[in-house]
Amino acid sequence: MRLLAERCIDLACPVEQAFLYATNLEHFGEWFPGVLAIRSDDGLAPTVVGKRYQETVAVPGRGRRQVEITVREALPLRFLATEGAFPPLLPRMEMAFEVIADGHCRVTWRMFSRNTGGLARWTLIPLARAVLSARAGKGLRALKQRLENSA
Repeated sequence: MRLLAERCIDLACPVEQAFLYATNLEHFGEWFPGVLAIRSDDGLAPTVVGKRYQETVAVPGRGRRQVEITVREALPLRFLATEGAFPPLLPRMEMAFEVIADGHCRVTWRMFSRNTGGLARWTLIPLARAVLSARAGKGLRALKQRLENSA
């Protein structure tokens, strides 16, 4: 896998609040730029491995694209990983949560490409890295504002 973007932010809210909100991907479009819509595709809870979502994203130069997202890993109050069926990028998103003080937590967000091909390394990966790095910074600041102002 190739790392596309990684951002970390400290939040003045309990880890439980951050985890429950951020891992319910039906909220993802409320705080992450480029996510135009996202809806649950089944009746599973947000952190059940196998949970599916249909996401509509803005792709530079290509308009709107539909992506099926599946939860691949989950550890309560600590970690969530999803993978998207979006070739050729083949995205994998990870969110890690940790307590840093009473009522404060840290969220680390990462996006990877599962495409390890040589051509992608020189074409797709640099563009995706630039777009997702900018979106990640804005997204985590929006997550912070949303969670800290909801208390």
